[in-house]
Amino acid sequence: MLIGIISDIHDNLRHLELVSKELNKLEIDLLVICGDFAMPFTLRGLLNFKCPIKAVLGNGDPDIQKFQYQLENLEVLKPLKLELNHRFHDFTIDGSRIGVIHNDEECLTKALIESRLFDFLCVGHTHKPEISVSEKTTIINPGSLVGWIYESDGEVPIGYATLDTTTKKAELHQIP
Repeated sequence: MLIGIISDIHDNLRHLELVSKELNKLEIDLLVICGDFAMPFTLRGLLNFKCPIKAVLGNGDPDIQKFQYQLENLEVLKPLKLELNHRFHDFTIDGSRIGVIHNDEECLTKALIESRLFDFLCVGHTHKPEISVSEKTTIINPGSLVGWIYESDGEVPIGYATLDTTTKKAELHQIP
């Protein structure tokens, strides 16, 4: 199964549309979102994806969390195959246990990694694209769809990640 992974959309519908075109071309089977949609209207941008979506909320999503039940029942969002979780989600595909967390609570993320329960942990929040391995867990941070961070590092690329659960290979991708 090919999974697309994105995070930190922060209302950037233009970049969300660019990424949806890229991921639809790759014919992903599932989209994972690691939080920080920002405002509820951003959920409409997910209608461009042709696959089911598993997502968690981030620290920048208080309005979505507050109105989650009402949003899930909006007619315009009914076509979405969206499974929206508050702060954490885990599931198993092709024998790999996958966790999803926004990562704004670093001690929780660290505990999940140290638990050694996950083959893959998808994280966001830092806006820094990175794939690393800690013991048996591959940590995948796809970066962000806004490209900026709040540190002196300056601009970072706009991007996403993919995970092939058959080959167990994760890759980072940039949007030009």
